[in-house]
Amino acid sequence: MTESALTLCPQCQNPISRVLFAPAVVIKGSPVTQTDRKIKEYEKEGKWSHAAELADKEAEKTKREDLKTRALEDYKKAGYHFDKYDT
Repeated sequence: MTESALTLCPQCQNPISRVLFAPAVVIKGSPVTQTDRKIKEYEKEGKWSHAAELADKEAEKTKREDLKTRALEDYKKAGYHFDKYDT
């Protein structure tokens, strides 16, 4: 980048220009899925049991711990109490 730009190709002597590319974008964390959006929609509407059930099923399928925790929180908001079942 600090060297002056070449104007001619050293091999064929044809005119050239420098092309710069933007760096790749790195997204950290797990991607937001359609199921994540639906869970959030249920939560926003106050449908805690619907959100909990969907998060629970998705957590079982994908083995995502964040969804398992979210399902438990939503179950509690829906009025279910799992304290006596915790291990």
